Amino acid sequence: MAEPKGIILVVEDDDLQRELISENLRQEGYQVFEARNRREALERVGQNPVEIAVVDYKLGEESGLELIKELKKRNPLITPVMVTAFASIETAVEAIKQGAYDYVVKPVDFKKFLLTLERARERFRLQREVTELRNRLEEKFSFKNFVFASRAMERVVVLMSRAARSEATVLLTGETGTGKDLIARLIHFSSSRNSGPFLAVNLPSIPETLIESELFGAEKGAYTDARERKIGKFEAADGGTLFLDEIGDLNPGLQVKLLRFLQDREFYRLGSTRPLRADVRIIAATNRNLEKMVSEEKFRADLYYRLNVIRIDVPPLRERKEDIPLLVDHFIREYSRREKKNIRGISAEALNVLMNHDFKGNVRELENAIERAVIFAEGEIITRADLPVFLEIKSESELDSGAEAEFSRPLPERVRDLEIREIRRALEKSGGVKSRAARLLGITERMLSYKMKIYRL
Repeated sequence: MAEPKGIILVVEDDDLQRELISENLRQEGYQVFEARNRREALERVGQNPVEIAVVDYKLGEESGLELIKELKKRNPLITPVMVTAFASIETAVEAIKQGAYDYVVKPVDFKKFLLTLERARERFRLQREVTELRNRLEEKFSFKNFVFASRAMERVVVLMSRAARSEATVLLTGETGTGKDLIARLIHFSSSRNSGPFLAVNLPSIPETLIESELFGAEKGAYTDARERKIGKFEAADGGTLFLDEIGDLNPGLQVKLLRFLQDREFYRLGSTRPLRADVRIIAATNRNLEKMVSEEKFRADLYYRLNVIRIDVPPLRERKEDIPLLVDHFIREYSRREKKNIRGISAEALNVLMNHDFKGNVRELENAIERAVIFAEGEIITRADLPVFLEIKSESELDSGAEAEFSRPLPERVRDLEIREIRRALEKSGGVKSRAARLLGITERMLSYKMKIYRL
């Protein structure tokens, strides 16, 4: 049996009308449940995964509007469509206020009715995807995952708290990898919009030819491959937050359209002349110097001022090294759980390597280093040998007392340092067992003992 096109509940007290609508919908491939009144409708919804509820405006002595309100309370994902013989503006507005997606007028034009149901199905699918995404993110991006000890991050959290209590546009600035995306999510999930969608768009990752339709949507036929209407991120994020990452990469034409949205809350789908409205909060982020771009006329000044209402500058990890031990502990717990390993911590020597690394990739680089260390660690403690080699080489270079450039040092010195480093790694990896360490190094145990003696290890 073919999958149904969708699952619809038809609530109509007139038996002939209800059967006529239901039969036509079944012929179109829908799975249909029927109800004559409020009690039966609530029973059907309680027993079946209803997606769309087609509800008559008057159900005998009962109100279809009240039923819609109750259905939405029982299941916020249900998309109701009101059927009414009273085609007034007041009726339509009241239906929408109670949660109806749209309304159709009796006698029902079935062709138009099917188009309305198609749009309602699209809305239901979108809401379901957003809800599933939010459920995944609420656990992953809760404040318990935001660890810090530094005064610099205390200032960031104060601004985040103020941003969460506000509806203003937020501009996040800072180097790549500092956690701007996490901060954007935390602001959203701590705000009054937390029940709405949070959608993130990395602007440089979208091809120039597709970015407008990705953001604002497109009508069928708007461009060569537009075979059906496309819902853009602004429309999909209605009632929630849209995070525009790397806003400095937005081209001038789209800067104008974003500015128009921020001013009027209106936008146009590509290929349409009908304005659409969306209740969306914008959080933008960049690792570029927007002030400089404005002075060079590469970024619109009026858009910059619209975005820069609440500004949060996220400091790089090298300026808040006191956060490193807490972050290390957090990532060890997170990846140990994922890898099903019992790793209790990190050795002092390994932590010292991390504390002396400059982390140009910031928190993201640190997280990747700990993830790799957890994967390769064989004991309960992460050792220096488990860390990526580039971290150790960088740190030893930084700690070198002479602070000389790598190639200005004599070759024998560099060979000596390399041997010492590799012997230490092998000994830590083998738990101090010389025979095993020698095998890891590809030398005899006698040669290893000799080198340990001359290097005083």
